[in-house]
Amino acid sequence: MTFLSPLLIWGTILGAIPIIIHLLNRRRFRRVEWAPMHYLRLTIQRNRRKIQLEELLLLLLRIALPVLLFFFLARPIPSPTGMEKWIGQGGRSSQIVLIDDSLSMGYAAGEAPAFDRAVQAAASLLGTVRPQDRCTVLRTSSPRDPVVHDVEGSRRDELAASASAVSLSATHAAWPVVLEAVDEVLKSCTYPTKQLTILTDLRRSGWDREVAAVTRRWSEEGVRVRVVDVGVPEAANVALESIVPVDRTVLAGAPSAWEAVIRNDSPRTLVGAKAVLRVDDKPSELTLPEIAPHTTARLPLSVAFPGSGPHEFSLQLPEDELPGDNQRWSAVAVKDSLLIRLVDGEPSTEPFGSEVDYLAAPLSIGVGAAEAWRVEVVPDQDFLSQRLEPADVLVLANVAAPTTEQADRLGRLVRAGMGLMIFTGSKLDVGLYNDLLYRAESRLLPFPMKSLSDASIRGLIVEPVRPSPLEKLMELKPSALERIAVRQFMTVDEGRAEKENDKDQARVLARWNDPGRSPAVAERIAGEGRVLLWTTTADRAGNDWPIEPSFVLAVREAVRGAARPTRLDNTITAGDAVRRVIHTSQQVGNVRLTPPGGAEPTSLAAVPLEEQPTDERGPAVAIQFPESRRAGVYRLAWDEGPLGTQQDVYAANPDARESRLERIESDELRKLMEPLDVEVVAVRGDGAEQFSPTGREIWRDLACGLLVLLLVESIFATWVGRSR
Repeated sequence: MTFLSPLLIWGTILGAIPIIIHLLNRRRFRRVEWAPMHYLRLTIQRNRRKIQLEELLLLLLRIALPVLLFFFLARPIPSPTGMEKWIGQGGRSSQIVLIDDSLSMGYAAGEAPAFDRAVQAAASLLGTVRPQDRCTVLRTSSPRDPVVHDVEGSRRDELAASASAVSLSATHAAWPVVLEAVDEVLKSCTYPTKQLTILTDLRRSGWDREVAAVTRRWSEEGVRVRVVDVGVPEAANVALESIVPVDRTVLAGAPSAWEAVIRNDSPRTLVGAKAVLRVDDKPSELTLPEIAPHTTARLPLSVAFPGSGPHEFSLQLPEDELPGDNQRWSAVAVKDSLLIRLVDGEPSTEPFGSEVDYLAAPLSIGVGAAEAWRVEVVPDQDFLSQRLEPADVLVLANVAAPTTEQADRLGRLVRAGMGLMIFTGSKLDVGLYNDLLYRAESRLLPFPMKSLSDASIRGLIVEPVRPSPLEKLMELKPSALERIAVRQFMTVDEGRAEKENDKDQARVLARWNDPGRSPAVAERIAGEGRVLLWTTTADRAGNDWPIEPSFVLAVREAVRGAARPTRLDNTITAGDAVRRVIHTSQQVGNVRLTPPGGAEPTSLAAVPLEEQPTDERGPAVAIQFPESRRAGVYRLAWDEGPLGTQQDVYAANPDARESRLERIESDELRKLMEPLDVEVVAVRGDGAEQFSPTGREIWRDLACGLLVLLLVESIFATWVGRSR
């Protein structure tokens, strides 16, 4: 038995008061012998035993009254299941405390965050362990890396301090993965008797049936598990879910379009809220749109970076109950320009006589204030030479056919992100193109080509698909597309793609206005790259589109949509493993990493990698980050021989799954962890009283008993008095 108000149990000492009064009353009387007593003595002797029994019963009733009163006030629980019974039972044991340090633990609804309660609870728990036990402290963000491991229970202060030193992370607690890692730690613990205490907020995200694989083993091995709920029922939250680029390529000096997704899971409407956009730590204020309760809004952003190289920007919402998901970052490798390589299949010295002249003119126009697009014209003999700088967009204009080696390299380049645009024409070898670029193992063409058609048609129809590199054409007046005259175009076999279940990766973006609605522009997504097939020529040999203003818009938008994307590899989710590979022939040293918050830089090692014969980039070294638990910007710097100090930026974002705050009920959690018998308790209070005992309180029964006892005592005292 235990008591919710244990100090009040000392009040039962007042049960001695009736005994003291009885003893004092006996000392107040003095024996005096007088004659009539002789005659009364015989009567008293006959009734003595009855009177003594009555007085004893009355005394016991009066003793029971204060005892029962303070027993009632102390709120006893006959069979407690609280944490005070968790540690300290049986022989030597290994005590493992797992602290949930995931993002949702930072939720605070008018009180301390759940994480603070978990840390206080762990410190209190570890402060009461027995000296003969061994203790281990883990955290969900890195369960294979214990905070302390197998430490003697006699070092209580050290254990409590280790729990208090755990900090909140921005990671997600995927419980099947976490418990598998905990199982590995359990196997390395000293004593066979193992007790695991999990302190968490019981948010549903991360819990699923896969935990049963671990809990089944624990049930067979006799591992005792208790889940301590430190969370609150509230789930109101406003979260910044993501920031994604709309433009494929981000260029220095040119505005780039981004989109922020904001979810309002609170019961209130966001009206007039302000957000802060920071580009390389330069802030600007934005007004958010009105967001109704339990809805999602998309906020367009325009971000311009002043120069090329690594940059970072962030968007921060006003703080709410869960501040950890109100800000997101993006690390962007900004290019100084976009290289467009035009492969001329039919060169000419005459003005606008070459196959690519009508392409080079509109593509040479700068973007914004920057001359950001570089156009390079090459012949079709060696357009994939390794001596050439890698292109962001490669345009094959009426090129007869690539060689087998060129086709293989084209496949690798496109899957790595390069954009490929193919314009047809009379020189194009249809059979070779289909054989080399429509192979099942390396398919680049959207559809297999059939033959040139000399039909004369007028008009272009843009398919209403989004997103599409040509969707800007839908904003033009219909007359701008109706006057496009075509005299020759390449027909394609759309039906073959359907038969081979290949339509998911290929689609038609625009069609000619002929009776069969023949494809004019088709697209295939291959890896990270895109291939656009134009079924007519890039010059005026087969159509008059190159002299129409809509052609300038179409070509420029197609290049935007197909260009090699700006890589966001340095934008990660908190908790991800980060490995930076540097390809260089120079000596790399003095590597240091500055974590978020301006902490002191950490020295890291650059490990040489074994050279791969197929890697054209040469020797390389790898730098492994120690961890990325915290959200924010990580700055990496290293010295690279005569090249001097080099820098890179990484952005770790909070895991969006942690913004889903729906709770999982205790019964459902127990069912997920079957056949393991898991006890779930809740935290109340703080400090030494972190864990309230759970069980059935009997204060109502005691209150009824106290009233009955008062009534019996009054009646019995009256009866005893009258009988005398």
